[in-house]
Amino acid sequence: MPNPKQIQNNKTAAPVNVFIDESGTLPDPKDRLIVISAVGIRNLKEANNIISRIKSSLRKTKKKEIKEIKFYYAGHNTKRQFLSGIVSANFDIFCLIVDKKGRKIADSPVNYAILLTEIVNEAVAWYKPIPIKVTSDRHFQSLYHQKELNNYLGNSVDKKTSQTIKHVDSQQNKVVNIADMAAGAIHWQYSGKNSQYYRLIKDNIISEKIVSWPSLKQKYMTNKKLTRTDASIHPSEIT
Repeated sequence: MPNPKQIQNNKTAAPVNVFIDESGTLPDPKDRLIVISAVGIRNLKEANNIISRIKSSLRKTKKKEIKEIKFYYAGHNTKRQFLSGIVSANFDIFCLIVDKKGRKIADSPVNYAILLTEIVNEAVAWYKPIPIKVTSDRHFQSLYHQKELNNYLGNSVDKKTSQTIKHVDSQQNKVVNIADMAAGAIHWQYSGKNSQYYRLIKDNIISEKIVSWPSLKQKYMTNKKLTRTDASIHPSEIT
């Protein structure tokens, strides 16, 4: 796929929508890897049409209403149909595969900010100078943790080409599920569980970075690349 710089070097170009989700967890030592996936989408209507077609197909076989389509709950045919839709729509995929090295890692705002920052900067570098609008599946339910996460993200994400990251409930914003499906397929590939879904989307992968958690954390913490934009907020101060 051509770099956007080769297509359109225009700072006034419409922003590319980038959706982010992960597969695997930081604290569970049974998860050897955690995969963060970002999917670049220029046409949101096309993305919503893909999801609508799949949900319509599922209604014919399921009695219950399908609230959202997640990789780990979807059947084989749904996975194939969904991932094939990503390919046919020519969406861009960026992924970060983090080897936890057997560690039980705290699921904290600062640690999750490291993962988000790394994958967002991959997308920023690819689309530059075209701006991007980032939407991430809401990772923390606590308002306190959400604010702490945004405090760290404020200084770490390239503000020249990316707006503030928006955190959403994937049941409300269904397009985020596209990133979930991509992350799940890539996670299964690298965990050795199944490679067939990864092969479906491989040609759409723009960036595929493999790192260890110790080296990734050192990159941000040693050089102070990740700092708060304001003072920490105590939970008692949140209404």
